[in-house]
Formats: sequence, C-alpha cells, structure tokens
Amino acid sequence: MGVDEEVAMGWFGSVEHDRWLSAQMRALLDEARGASVPTGFAHLLPEGGADPDRPIDLAVTARMTYVFSLGVLMGIPGCRRLADHGVRSLAGCFPDPVNGGWFSSIRPELDAEGTAVPWDATGRWKSQFHHAFLVFAASAATIADRPGAFELLAAALHDQERHWLDDSGLVVDAWSEDYSLPVPQRSMDTLLHTAEAYLSAAEATTDPVWVERAEAMTRFVADRARESAWRLPEYFGADLERLDAPVVRTDRRPAYDGSVIGHSMAWARLALQIRAGLRSMGRPQPDYLMEMAQELFERARADGWRRTDGEPGFVLTVDQEGRPVDARHLQWVACEGVCAAVALRRAALDDGAQPGEVEHYEHCYRSWLDFINDHIIVRPGQWRRVLDAHNEPLEPAVNNPMDVYHSIQTLLMARVPLWPPFASAISRGLLDHPEEAPRDRRSWNVFRRGGRA
Repeated sequence: MGVDEEVAMGWFGSVEHDRWLSAQMRALLDEARGASVPTGFAHLLPEGGADPDRPIDLAVTARMTYVFSLGVLMGIPGCRRLADHGVRSLAGCFPDPVNGGWFSSIRPELDAEGTAVPWDATGRWKSQFHHAFLVFAASAATIADRPGAFELLAAALHDQERHWLDDSGLVVDAWSEDYSLPVPQRSMDTLLHTAEAYLSAAEATTDPVWVERAEAMTRFVADRARESAWRLPEYFGADLERLDAPVVRTDRRPAYDGSVIGHSMAWARLALQIRAGLRSMGRPQPDYLMEMAQELFERARADGWRRTDGEPGFVLTVDQEGRPVDARHLQWVACEGVCAAVALRRAALDDGAQPGEVEHYEHCYRSWLDFINDHIIVRPGQWRRVLDAHNEPLEPAVNNPMDVYHSIQTLLMARVPLWPPFASAISRGLLDHPEEAPRDRRSWNVFRRGGRA
C-alpha cells in the first residue's frame, strides 16, 4: 500500500470521523446541563440530577464553565445560559469575602442572606489546583465574550501573582483559609493544570508572560522527569525534593501512589502546545520541549498501555520500574493518551514530517479511541469513569462533571491546531483546520510587561 492510499484510509480529516467526534461532544454537553445548581455545577447522580451529598466544587464549576464556553464558541444553542451561570457562580458565590481568593467547595444553596456557605472546614482552604481551573474557565469565557468574564479573569490573575506564584517559578500547592500557612509540598497535577490555564490566559489577555511562566514550570517538570527515567514523580517537598506521598491533602483530591500515566501524557501534550505558542510569537523553541514530549509519551505508552487477560487499557500508576501499582482503567487517562498522540502527530507534521512518518501516532490514536468507544462510552453523553483491569465497571455510569473537560478536549484535539489553545482556536475559525496556524505577532501585547518581544 502506498503512502497516499494509507493516508486516504486514515481517520484524521475524515468527514465521517469528524462527525462522530462532534456528535459525541454535543451529547456530552447535553447531558452535562443537569449539573446546574444555584451556586455552580454539581456532581451528578447516575440517574441524573445533582448529588446532594457532595459539595459544589470550585474545580467542577470551573470545568463546566469552560466546556460550556467552548459550546458558545461553537454555536451550540443552550450553552450561553450555562456559561453565564458558571461565570456568575465563580464571581459571586465562591470568593472569600474576608480573606480573598476562592473557597474550594461550597453548599448548593445560598443562605437566608443570599450568601454562599463553604461546605466544611476543608472547603475553606485555598487550593491552587482549583484556582488554576478558575483561570482556565475565566479565560475561555472571556474569549467567548461572556458578561463579567474579563473582570473575573483579571481578578483571578491578580490573585495568582499575589498569592500563588513564587520565586522558584512554580506555584504554592495550597494555603490555609487566611493565607497564613502554605502546604509544604508541590504536586504534579497542580503544576500541570496551572500551566494549561496559563496558556489559555495568555491568549485571552494577549500577554506572553503567561506562556513564559508555563514554560518555566514545564522546564522544571522535564528536568525531574529526565532524572527519573521519564517516569514523573507526583509529589515534591517545599525544598523541591521528591516525596513518595503527599504531606497532607486539603482539597479532596485523590492521593496517587506511583507515577501517574495520565499526567505524563498530559505533559507531553502541553510541552508541544507551549512549543507551538513560542513559535507563534516568533520566539526560539527550546529543544527539550520535543524531547520531553516524545520521552514522556513513549515511557507512558510502554508502561501504561497493557492487556490483562486480553483486556486492554491504561493503568493509572506505575512504580519506578514501570510495574503497575494501581491497575484500574480511568476515563481521563485514556483521554490524555489520545490527546498526546494527536499532539505528537501534529507537531511532527508541522515540522515537515511526511504522512507515513506519523503512522505510529495514528495507530495509537485509533487504538485508544477504540478503547474509549468499546469500554468507556455507554451511550452518547454517558461515559464510564473507572473500570477494573478487566474492564468491568467499578462505578455506575454517570456523566462526571470532573471528567467532562477531558472528554470534550479529546473529541476536539484532532480538529484544532496545537496553538492557539482550544477556545481561541475555535474563536479564530480554526476548528477542522488543524494544520499550524499562520504566525501573527500582532496579536501579542509585547509592551505590557517591559517590552518583551
């Protein structure tokens, strides 16, 4: 079979494949509408409707605001109201009126005075993981021109510079309610989502300093990954030395045991998006970004994609020898694998590779999307969140708001360029034009912070 014939049979750019991706995405957005409650967006019950026994989480509300803002940009009816509800909730319900910043979790109803109430003592702690998604959501909503979004983004970015960024170029993981006590640790998922949020903020504000900050975090991660045979450590102490477990958890996130496969895949994608962003600005692209993406991807693929008694799937974590520690198959890990495969394929083509040279990534994309179709998707709009090593469900099927953003980005990844980020790509008319966008330095405000060019 010749190269041209092979390309003709591929999924990328196929009209029917893009229709499948679009239909699955719209179904997820339709199903997610049931998560709306007065103070934000809730976790859902298997039968639909808000779960009254779980808090209204800042990260969940921000992620839902983000995906509905993407829906607005794509012209999907009904998304404007929900994106606006998210912005109002993030701006009006979650802020701490006494100490500043945003609570991590609140109750679904306002009190008698119309004020939001933290869920419990844990909800009062300030979490950068959650604040990162606030920036992420506000950036997308700003690009979608939602009322109040720009003001929310400005406040969130001011808060980043006041409380979270530190002299190391990284961010504090968490603070006590009054910002008097920092948690003495760093976590990989916090850095990951902060870097992703900063890329979106760069486009929303036209300020390249947020790309620079994301790149500084990425360089730190690359250095630590290289020292660990490209199996990412998950936790670091205040002195930036590796920890085997978190010192403390203050925001209800799970504690991971081992190197997280999905985080390696996500960092591979982000490294290439940063690389593309630097190219867009006409700046040099450090060689380590491509090295990092390739090494993390291949290590995570070799360690993580396994068959247990013939059943395929990505394990959640591995030890430093690559042996499975947590062998469950989680939806979001498969999603990040798909996105990383797309990113590496796209980066290679943008660098001038021939179609036949990216077949490895195309094969991964097809295999992992088949896995999602065969084992994760129960029906359009309803995806399973966690399976055991034999792909038997461990939880009822439910459209989990925490994971919808992973799913939506997975379904869009092959349809947009590496740069600009998703919301900006859609707003610029680049949906279904995934080739590298023309460079346009005029879109960057290079004078805002001391004339960076």
